[in-house]
Amino acid sequence: MTYTEKKERSHRFVLALRMGLPIFLMSAIALYALFSQDHSTVDSLIVLALLLFAMTIYFLFFLINQSSYEHITEHITHTFTPEYFFKLFYSFTKRKTGTIVMISIDNLLGINERYGVKNGDEVLINTAIQINEFFTSKEIKTLPICRFKGGDFILLLIGEKEANTALVELFLTKHQETLINEIEVKLSAVLLDTKLIKQPKEIITRLYELQYANKEKKTFTDRDDIIPHELEEAVLEALKSQRYSIALQTVCCDKRSMFETSFKLVNKNGGLIHQSRFIPFLNRIGKIREHESNILELSIKLACEDAGHYVVTVSPVTLRNGLFFQFALELLQRYPDAKGKIILMFDEKEYCHQVKRFKEQIAQYRAVGYKIALDKYGMNHTTMMYLKELDVDYVRFDSLYTRHIKEEKYQNILQGLNITAHLCGAATWMNMIEDEESDKVIKALKVNHRQGNFHGNITVKE
Repeated sequence: MTYTEKKERSHRFVLALRMGLPIFLMSAIALYALFSQDHSTVDSLIVLALLLFAMTIYFLFFLINQSSYEHITEHITHTFTPEYFFKLFYSFTKRKTGTIVMISIDNLLGINERYGVKNGDEVLINTAIQINEFFTSKEIKTLPICRFKGGDFILLLIGEKEANTALVELFLTKHQETLINEIEVKLSAVLLDTKLIKQPKEIITRLYELQYANKEKKTFTDRDDIIPHELEEAVLEALKSQRYSIALQTVCCDKRSMFETSFKLVNKNGGLIHQSRFIPFLNRIGKIREHESNILELSIKLACEDAGHYVVTVSPVTLRNGLFFQFALELLQRYPDAKGKIILMFDEKEYCHQVKRFKEQIAQYRAVGYKIALDKYGMNHTTMMYLKELDVDYVRFDSLYTRHIKEEKYQNILQGLNITAHLCGAATWMNMIEDEESDKVIKALKVNHRQGNFHGNITVKE
């Protein structure tokens, strides 16, 4: 029996006592009052018995109704409800530091769609059992665990995250990819401790930020020691003051120079705030368009200073925003020397179903003087679909191909993708080139542009 099930059983026992004890006491007091009188009769006893019976029935139904609001475990996995879990969390973190771990079934949606919700529930149940069995085998007998939503389980461990990281890594090594009833299940995990983050809402928000970063960066630990509300204040203040650090990396090889830009916010003390920290926050509060408008204007000003072309990464949601397009148009009217020098690059995981309208918007950007680039070519399926729908100037291969560029099969696939892009009217581009041998292979495959430390390190523009 798991810790959560034991806790549920003890909770039900206490609830039963709450229901029975008042009735027993009330009956005992009433009987004592009746028989202590000198002139008690059978009729008065019957009347009292009927009244006690009616009151008992009412009280029982009242408490049964109240008990429906007092579940501490959910009905599928029998893990704690989020409400009860965070009650335990409050009482625990008042005394000591704990580590919050979120273990997620990454492919639960696909499992429900392919195998049905009933089999999806079986996967949830078995995953909860796996988690409990693993941590119980590591002498953690009382493991508070809840299913927060979908396939996301949240655990509370004793101690700081440094003390628990190896344990979570070991769990992933054993269960990251497993079979449950012949269904492939893929798990991932993120964790943080409660030294700086105390509020449940902040914890949940940060866990999902880390989960997103986990998919992009292949890491599941939070290495930032900034207090959340201080970070948010610093981000808003830097955004309002438009304090940015601009990093540039050369993209060769063409007659004209080309640079990829990267922007970090700078706090009032001169410290850098990385994109992985402020982009999720700006998305949450609806200020991502303001940020991307700022970096577009800074890039346009750079383009006016020389003959170079500058690559600016923006979100597709911002690109489709009419207010952003209007601002982008006004910028080129104010800085006409930047026309044809700014490359707006984007990638998107979800295909835009209003692709006809999106195609018209992309055409408008190109018509006023911007160039358009698609990122993660060859890996992101949406990029492939956009290549056949949109008129774009560049496509950049996913860095996976650079990492495997010396393998023949990757070269064959890359050659086909390269020809396809050229036939669609787009120049091709590869980044993260680190050595001469890789550069020669890519050059032999007739990729138009190459980028990486081999061609030039990242430099900071003061």
